[in-house]
Amino acid sequence: MKSVMRWALIVAFMSTLVCSWASAQTPEDLLEGGKSAQRQGDYTKAADLIKRAIQAGSNTAEAYFRLGLSHDKLGRYNEAVNDYTRAVALDPKMETAHNNRGSAYYRLREYDKAIQDYTQAIEINPSYALAYYNRGNAYHGKKEFDRSIADFSQAVKINPNDKDAYNNRGWAYFQKGDAARSIQDYDRAIELDPEYALAYYNRGYAYLTLDRSAEAVKDLSKAIDLNHNYGLAYHQRGSAHFKLGDLDEAVADYGKAIRSMPNYAEAYNNRGWAFYKKGNLVLALRDLSKALTLNPDLARSYVNRGTVHKEAGECARAVPDFTKALELGEVNASIYAMRGACYLEMNHRKEARDDLSKAAALEPQNVKLKAQLAYLMEETGNYDEAQKLYEAYVQAEPDNPLGYLSLGIALGKRGDYRKSLAVLDKALQLDPKLKEGYLKRALVYSFMGQMNKAGADLKTALPLSDERSLTGLRKPTDVGDLKGLIPGDR
Repeated sequence: MKSVMRWALIVAFMSTLVCSWASAQTPEDLLEGGKSAQRQGDYTKAADLIKRAIQAGSNTAEAYFRLGLSHDKLGRYNEAVNDYTRAVALDPKMETAHNNRGSAYYRLREYDKAIQDYTQAIEINPSYALAYYNRGNAYHGKKEFDRSIADFSQAVKINPNDKDAYNNRGWAYFQKGDAARSIQDYDRAIELDPEYALAYYNRGYAYLTLDRSAEAVKDLSKAIDLNHNYGLAYHQRGSAHFKLGDLDEAVADYGKAIRSMPNYAEAYNNRGWAFYKKGNLVLALRDLSKALTLNPDLARSYVNRGTVHKEAGECARAVPDFTKALELGEVNASIYAMRGACYLEMNHRKEARDDLSKAAALEPQNVKLKAQLAYLMEETGNYDEAQKLYEAYVQAEPDNPLGYLSLGIALGKRGDYRKSLAVLDKALQLDPKLKEGYLKRALVYSFMGQMNKAGADLKTALPLSDERSLTGLRKPTDVGDLKGLIPGDR
């Protein structure tokens, strides 16, 4: 019992000593303790000590600046803004407080306020490279890439060894669509730091957009070597393998990206498209549907899933996917053409014609697409329009007998037999073994009452094979050079 009481007295005595010591600390001691905690990375302790310093009378710009820094590091950006504001009020020329308040605003996505603070810091100190760098980031956040580039350029002019400024300027050039120029800045960033994983990733991405896929694989592999859990690097390397035709490697990399980023819809979309290209429609549909579960607004996944459904002969499922993609703003000729082809298979001819008309308007130089539309016009009795479209096809591909054959058929259907014969003659000159050409010309001869010539063409046609036909030209289910969307990198 006495020992217990003795220990209680000792603890009470020690507590009294600690309290007395703490109360004896000066505001300066507390502030120095806070700064020491910051250097050790303990920002919670730092914030507590600095608050106590302020409460004890350390009402200085440095104290509020240090408190703002602690709150900034703890992710309490609104509190940081308030602290830096107090610091600036006590010392309007404190450029670091303006800069740091700008960064707190930047993290709150209040880019205009951030720019104002960075500009104030630069006016106080025109050689403040960090403020130029930070303002460049804020302009980038506003997508004002030219201003962003100008600030990053000033930052590297003041500090030529700033690898981050080179990297970020490269990214701004990339966002402007100048991937080739961005690579120069990534080169410099990597020269300054050969272990700079982000610069390798960015350069690899730039190479990928320039279709320099082998170089992209090399850079992205380096980024992965430096950071084994670099999900985005796996994803982009998968796209590089895809472009190189290495589908197994692409599938493997997309899988690694998914393991690193299980909620990344793009990786599922791209792996699904790679499975489609490998001929595995079941796994393609599984991944594309998963992508849409994660991101119901991912338009390209609707396009890709619609393409897979169409390939599987399920146009009733493909049409809603193509329609949803169009509603989300993914408007291009391919989508209209594929949906039009599905409508035709479903015997919805008006809808098919409308979609192919829209596709042709979006790609006026795509004569094969116009030929598909001409076929529909012909089938619905609009021979004048069909003739114009086939004539455009013949003009664009004057050595293709199938174009003349289709034009000749359309002319024959509208009753212009002499012109039809002349055009069919041209088709047979280009390909004397074109069986359907002889059959159609025989039909025209019979309408003109020239039965001997009709019989001769039929006799010539009989031994010929059907190898050369209109399949690639006249059936809207085959849209020529149009494609579904390739894997997306956005």
